Amino acid sequence: MDNCKRWNVVSVPVEEPAQDNRDESYKIAGSKEDWGDLHKKIRHVDTVSKSEQIQLVDQLAGDCTIRLNKQRVSLGLVEPAEIMDVYIDENPDNTVQMDLEMNERKGKSDYPQDLYIKYRCEGCAAKTYHDQHTIEWGVYRYWDKHDDVNGVIDALGFNDDNMNHYFFVGNLNHEREAYIIISVLRFSDEDMLDAGVTPQGQGALSRWD
Repeated sequence: MDNCKRWNVVSVPVEEPAQDNRDESYKIAGSKEDWGDLHKKIRHVDTVSKSEQIQLVDQLAGDCTIRLNKQRVSLGLVEPAEIMDVYIDENPDNTVQMDLEMNERKGKSDYPQDLYIKYRCEGCAAKTYHDQHTIEWGVYRYWDKHDDVNGVIDALGFNDDNMNHYFFVGNLNHEREAYIIISVLRFSDEDMLDAGVTPQGQGALSRWD
């Protein structure tokens, strides 16, 4: 399978990584010796419909990274009650890697800026708010195509009153108490109503200025 999308259901052989003992951590079996052929091990089984996506996320959401840390849980799904700020932070330590043919190889740590989201979650256990680095892959694809790095905030729908956001969060292997936003899930009011789920009414960023 060459193009695996977010809401694809796949079948793939996995194994536990040697350097990561978190319960939720797995890698594709044979990833070291079969690196060039990993895509051949992934089999597309099904695709989750938009309504099923929304119903599943609504059912699972409600985590807080403070509580996740106390429970020693690595992954969770957050429903933000207030998205207070979304901002760009400069990353002066970025580097550019080149392959053997002198083509640029760019990973998430190689960009000159990072995206952060400041929020309070539903039933938040934080004394003030969460302020977390976001590694949503769509952010980096946007920066590859556009010169205006701040435009990604609009692209993710944070200035749209009709957009509802959820955050898939996870902790770092080398720093288990630190959580980041792995993925930003977003659904329109219309899609949520079609799925039988009441929109959250988070409001756009401007509401919290």
